[in-house]
Amino acid sequence: MAYKPEFVWMDGKTIEFEKANVSILTHALHYGTGIFEGIRSYQTDDGVAIFRLDDHVKRFFQSANIYRMDLGYTPDQIREAIISMIVKNKNTDSYIRPLAFYANSRLGLHPNEPRISVAIITTKLDLYLGKSEDGIRVKISPWRKIDSTAIPSMAKGTGQYLSSYLSSHDAKMDGYNEAVLLDKSGFVAEGPGENIFSVKDGRIYTPSLESPILAGITRDSVIRMFEHENPVIEKRVGLSELLTSDEAFFAGTAAEITPISEISGYKLSSAKKGSIAETVKDRYFKVVRGKDSKYRHWLTFVE
Repeated sequence: MAYKPEFVWMDGKTIEFEKANVSILTHALHYGTGIFEGIRSYQTDDGVAIFRLDDHVKRFFQSANIYRMDLGYTPDQIREAIISMIVKNKNTDSYIRPLAFYANSRLGLHPNEPRISVAIITTKLDLYLGKSEDGIRVKISPWRKIDSTAIPSMAKGTGQYLSSYLSSHDAKMDGYNEAVLLDKSGFVAEGPGENIFSVKDGRIYTPSLESPILAGITRDSVIRMFEHENPVIEKRVGLSELLTSDEAFFAGTAAEITPISEISGYKLSSAKKGSIAETVKDRYFKVVRGKDSKYRHWLTFVE
């Protein structure tokens, strides 16, 4: 179900959602020249809190820098605009989408005298990968993850998600919930919009940042939450290692922590009671709901 916010923030102003329009000639529409972030807010016992807001804003500006975009705003201004939209739209559990794009209305790959437009949307998001009490089914995609020497995987550029669309659409056409992409060498990379973890003999593994993957903030949260009791091993993960793992799960802002019960026909025990995947999921939701004081500094409370 699609949810429409009442208001959005666009180019420094709060406007009605229906009035947030762009030209059919907008450069980003034709060439994918935009960047974005995905952030979540959650209802806690102490009010609405945004999860790792400063880290997301920092990455937003890093993406802008990689794509040579001068946003025209400071990180503090974007941060405050995000908070203002949560308040204005009366959001509790919500998905937050900061977006910046080349807004020039002209054809041609290089926008002369680039004009950058910045918007912030806050809305409700249904379960991103559907109900997952029994875990989700994923397929190894025939499409490979784009190498970082072609498109920078450390940035969240809108155009580079075409490969994510292809792989996810292919998986859903075959009856799966989601896809897993391999890199050009055949090692495990990530999901279309999620980082991936596997579990073997009680140890947690995830592809290292040497792979063409996004340095996910949820990925980082999992690594840091378990660093003192079950340290996550970051390495190049082979396909056979993933297929013979005991468990696997996705981690991402939209997907949150989603156990995987099957990979291309190979069954896993990720969704079983007492599994490590379920332990990670339970702890993650305690953190984002403000029930773990150790990680309270990750929460920005909305006044």
